[in-house]
Amino acid sequence: MVSRLSQPLARPSSGAAAAPALRVLGVDPGLVRTGWALATTEGGSLRLVDAGLIAPDPTAPLEARLAQGFAAFAGVLGALRPDLVVLEDIYTAPGHPKSALLMAHMRGVLCLAVHQHGVPLRSLTASTVKQRLTGNGRASKEQVQRMVFQLCQLPPQRVRADMTDALALAIAGLSQERPLFGR
Repeated sequence: MVSRLSQPLARPSSGAAAAPALRVLGVDPGLVRTGWALATTEGGSLRLVDAGLIAPDPTAPLEARLAQGFAAFAGVLGALRPDLVVLEDIYTAPGHPKSALLMAHMRGVLCLAVHQHGVPLRSLTASTVKQRLTGNGRASKEQVQRMVFQLCQLPPQRVRADMTDALALAIAGLSQERPLFGR
């Protein structure tokens, strides 16, 4: 199942019809929920194009959940046609190795979908994303969310962390590929 934001986060376009330079899809993988967000730079400013969640049926067996996640993500890739996908690297918490392994399964099918769509893929660690957005590799989720809203000039709002994490990945990917805001 794919769900999108009920209210778009993006500001209205300022009327300039110039083609965006680069469309980056950030992906926060998870077996329960995978957040995704497509961002671009337009006229020198950062803009969120679309964002949503993929939530496979939690009662389904693992292989069915992976198939649902793959199919839903392939649909997102086909509809949004990003130039680059930035996927969060696996983090292994010593006390929860099984969680990392289950997430790795979903991450694998997402990588397969990206490959099948012929889109370049970059992996970034959570600490790298935090460092690029806030200047602190140990920033809290709230600090990252505030910076995401500030960089995209969005009003603060209630959004699942999966989506703001995905948008943070897209912004970090954009900054890696092309300097943002003249930096």
